[in-house]
Amino acid sequence: MVEFSVIIPALDEEKRIARAIEETRRVFSAFNQPFEIIVVDDGSTDKTADIVENFINNSSYSSSSGLTGGSGIILVRHRCNKGKGAAVKTGTAAAQGEWILFLDGDLATHPSEFGKFLPYLSDYDVLIASRRVAGAKIAERQPLYRTWLGRLFNLCVRLYFGLPYHDTQCGFKAFRRKALPLIADLSIDGWAFDVELLYRAEKSGLRIKEIPVVWRHGAASHVRLRHAWRILSDLRKIKGSSAV
Repeated sequence: MVEFSVIIPALDEEKRIARAIEETRRVFSAFNQPFEIIVVDDGSTDKTADIVENFINNSSYSSSSGLTGGSGIILVRHRCNKGKGAAVKTGTAAAQGEWILFLDGDLATHPSEFGKFLPYLSDYDVLIASRRVAGAKIAERQPLYRTWLGRLFNLCVRLYFGLPYHDTQCGFKAFRRKALPLIADLSIDGWAFDVELLYRAEKSGLRIKEIPVVWRHGAASHVRLRHAWRILSDLRKIKGSSAV
């Protein structure tokens, strides 16, 4: 039985994916629980998939990886870019773990921060990392305009959806296996999928905990100002859906 499935959505991450895999392997090996790493290549045009396949085919790596009881490293590929939400959905469909975590390939939130989640695993169904609650630390700040846009977006989300969370978009979230049907039914494939996930989880009565983490600005985000209209459209779509 796999305890933890770690999903890494990856789009053109050839410069970072090796480190992401290595650091994730190192951290989760120390937890002494069976785990697997699932990389979802979301239509990359660089060598991301080739690098992951090298890990998979490296017998010396596999034999010393500490993935006891798990399925090792799994690569799932999208033939074209579908969006982060779609990549997470694809990864969860392949996951065998009791707990599923997704994190960004640039390690803006380092895998070691999952250690802060461990005390809450028995009492909650969804655990979300936060840069904006007491105890959080920003080790390396993003450009000021992105900071303010993020704060504005989160304020709008809290008012529009009635969600109490201070940071819906931090790319480091874990959920119990019982939440998988919610993810399978997500309608948003892009950046705002986190909002739909939390909105559905709230409506379903799942127990959710927001946990402060150390975060540093990375390069994983592919969101640009020109995507604003699509994001607003997605938010309207989420609010208009009555399905859970």
